[in-house]
Amino acid sequence: MARLHPQIKLILAIIIAIVVGIITDSLGWGIGSFFIAIFFFIWVWSWVFGSPFQSKVELTEDLETLIDKLEQIGRYKNSLPMNARGWVNSLGLYVQYREAASLGRLEAGSNARRSDLDATVDFSSGSFDWKVKKYNSGDWEDLVNPTFDIALWLDSYGGLPESSAATFQKAIDRYHQTGELELPTLKENSQ
Repeated sequence: MARLHPQIKLILAIIIAIVVGIITDSLGWGIGSFFIAIFFFIWVWSWVFGSPFQSKVELTEDLETLIDKLEQIGRYKNSLPMNARGWVNSLGLYVQYREAASLGRLEAGSNARRSDLDATVDFSSGSFDWKVKKYNSGDWEDLVNPTFDIALWLDSYGGLPESSAATFQKAIDRYHQTGELELPTLKENSQ
């Protein structure tokens, strides 16, 4: 519930104001409760749960490098056809990168429903500095480089060619067994 859309917060404030106004039979209390609810949603809510543009984690050089690589994975994933995007997650690292207007948001981690890294960037500021709201270091970071290789490989083929599907799956299985990723080459695909 920490991430309520601003319009939902406004609607909740209006509903609270109407309910208080009806219960107290006072327009003044209704208007007052509206402003109290708005204050709560704007200031208190952001203070407790944080704003998406408020950095709660210090951005180190290593973390910045990690974010840059995850952003690239997300961009490659977004450029793939819908039916090929899931293959980027083959090793168990889930990366979501979204961009709207001049804002970017990056979420990554080993769980598809809960991220270990949550960062935003405002491209209009010109600084391109990421604001990291959440960062939980863990084993998922070991999957970044091989997942980057998979995303780059898939992007270079525009998805997963049918002729490479079996070899690709074997490479993923081999990675899970040995920790080494050997993706099919163009030569293997033509056989």
